[in-house]
Order: sequence, then structure tokens, then C-alpha cells
Amino acid sequence: MNLDHYAKFSLLFDYPAQNYYEAIAEVKTVLAGKYDSALEELEKFEKLIPKDIYQLQEIYTKSFEVQAVTSLEIGYLLYGDDYTRGDVMVGLSQEHAAVNNDCGHELSDHLTNVLRLISKMKNQETIKELVRLMIAPAVENMMKEFTPSSMEQKDALYKKQYKTLIVPDVPLAMFMHLIKAIYLVLDTDFELIKENKPFGDTSFFGFLSSELEVEEGKKSSNTSCGPTFDVGGTMGSGCSTC
Repeated sequence: MNLDHYAKFSLLFDYPAQNYYEAIAEVKTVLAGKYDSALEELEKFEKLIPKDIYQLQEIYTKSFEVQAVTSLEIGYLLYGDDYTRGDVMVGLSQEHAAVNNDCGHELSDHLTNVLRLISKMKNQETIKELVRLMIAPAVENMMKEFTPSSMEQKDALYKKQYKTLIVPDVPLAMFMHLIKAIYLVLDTDFELIKENKPFGDTSFFGFLSSELEVEEGKKSSNTSCGPTFDVGGTMGSGCSTC
């Protein structure tokens, strides 16, 4: 499977440079024909973004860095500040080094770097494990953070902490379309179906699988329910009892 399109897509999750608009056009060309649902979401994103690069940079910073809506560091999205994230980042760093994937100024678990990583990796089974166990769940978490209720809670928190907010002219939720687009591409390529993984695998991805099963077990014992997304990005109940 040729995964070069993930390297092109990765540019859209990096801090916007002058070539950002050209990068969108290139990704649209790649998506046309095979990823029509993702293309539709990317076109919605393109219509919403400001044409001024400095304004776009400001909105990107507010969305992902300062008083952020969500994080682009997928290890953090899955594990927070738990020690497990450190182990995951070590494993990812080894995978980056194995294919000479330069992480630049971002961490090894930043979505931009991980998307470029899977475009360079050769072992298809390892790529599938990485996508299904780590990338897809993290992208789902990103989508949840852009729901209106979640964003309202964050705004209330930031207003209380910082007393005032600079509200951009363009809604921050525009990035929801970009995130949904990459999720739809992942779903088309990897058929995102949850699988039961053995605890006996001692590889990095075996370790990751075990940790995710533990985390899912913790969540299943919690009586509260949160929103989930299907492959089309439609929000639904997080548990069958709601």
C-alpha cells in the first residue's frame, strides 16, 4: 500500500507556513476519486480558513498550543502526563530513527511526525498496529474536543483563569473538518475495527496494545458516558446504557 499521501497530509497539521494553501490544493488532488468524503471535509475547512497567513497562524496557535482546544501530541491525548506516554515516545523515537524521519522541533508523538512516519515505514502490519492502537484513537479524541459542549467548557475555564479572551473572527471549530478528513482517510485505508490483542506480545506495539486494553477497562468501569464518533464523524452516546 502506498501511503505517501500521509506525508502530504501531515503538512496541514504543522504550523502554517506560506505554502500552506498550496499544500491544501495538493492534498485535495490526492483525495479526489478515492477519498471523496474526506475531500468534502477538507473543502469545508478550506472555505473557513482566513486568507491571511498571519491570522491563520494565530488561530492554529489558539487551537493547538496556547489555551488550546486540543493537543496534536497523540501520546498526551491517550495517556495525559502518565508515565506510559514517556514509554510510548521512546518507542516512537526508535521508529522515527529507523526510517530517518526527522521530527524537527516537534515531539515524536506529534501528529505531523507520526503521519510522516507511517508514510515511510515498510512493515504493513506494524503500520496497521500503530494506526489502530494509537493514531485513530487519538484522532477520535481530537474530534471530541471540538464538540460545542467541550469547547464551551474550555472557554469558561479560560475566562475564569485569564479574565479575558481574544476571540478570533473565524471559529476555531473549523479545524474539526481537517481532523475529520484525516480520520476518514485512515478509515478508508485501514478499516478501523477494534481488535482484541494479546498481552503476551513484548514488542513496542504489543506493549501499547496492552496499555490501551487496561485504559479501556478503566473507562468501562466508569458509569459516566461521553460522546463518541463513528467512521463518518457522527456523534453518538459513549455507552449502551445512555
